[in-house]
Amino acid sequence: MLLGSEQVEEFRSKGFIVLKGFLDEAVMEEVSAYLDKLRDKQPAEGQEAKYYEESPATGENILVRIENVLGDNNPELGQLLLAPEAIECLTQLLGEPPILFKEKINYKLPGCRADKLHQDHAAGWNAYGDFYITMGIVVDENRKENAALSFMNSGNYERKLMTEDWQPLSEDDPPYVPEDEYVLLEADPGDVIFFDSFVPHGSPPNTSDKSRRNIFLTFNKKSEGDKRAQYYENKWSNYAPNQIGNARSEESYRV
Repeated sequence: MLLGSEQVEEFRSKGFIVLKGFLDEAVMEEVSAYLDKLRDKQPAEGQEAKYYEESPATGENILVRIENVLGDNNPELGQLLLAPEAIECLTQLLGEPPILFKEKINYKLPGCRADKLHQDHAAGWNAYGDFYITMGIVVDENRKENAALSFMNSGNYERKLMTEDWQPLSEDDPPYVPEDEYVLLEADPGDVIFFDSFVPHGSPPNTSDKSRRNIFLTFNKKSEGDKRAQYYENKWSNYAPNQIGNARSEESYRV
């Protein structure tokens, strides 16, 4: 077993665990270069889905995330990220083999808005299943000044939706209250965060001059089936990717 019993228990108690240096420096250099390539690439139909927003800080149109990046689109990136060790950890935490549900790269460039305190499950995921685990991969240094993630660290949350779909749990930026129930995760390239779809988390706006790119790969249990194609078909019909010239405003924010 890759994870010890104490780590599995910590995940079940708190809803997340952090594995330092899970992916080595050479792998992360390749991943970082790949993300630069995707940032600059103009995707064809059916390929990566890019989302641009207007920065509330600068008024500029900026890339905030890219979705649908694995599978046939970028097999090399999948091989880098989904090593056997990652699948083994997910299997231990889910209790059975995982299957990819969705994936995104958050670019979190300077000037990017906050991600309000939320539960991932509130993004309409109940329509596809009851429980998910996300593997968050740190690509750039995550520090307080460039919008490091904050997670509820007390385990004091309901393992179900605590708000309506598409609604954040708070409009405030970190530090969240009560402060002693949250932790700022300052992390380094190659660190990995495994977290469930109900644990509250968020991040402030990036007011620094440094990007904070993280990759988020979300999985459901294999026994629940492959929902990825249906998820993206539905999402794109309601919240389609856009071009930099028609970036959405801050008011379009969705959990």
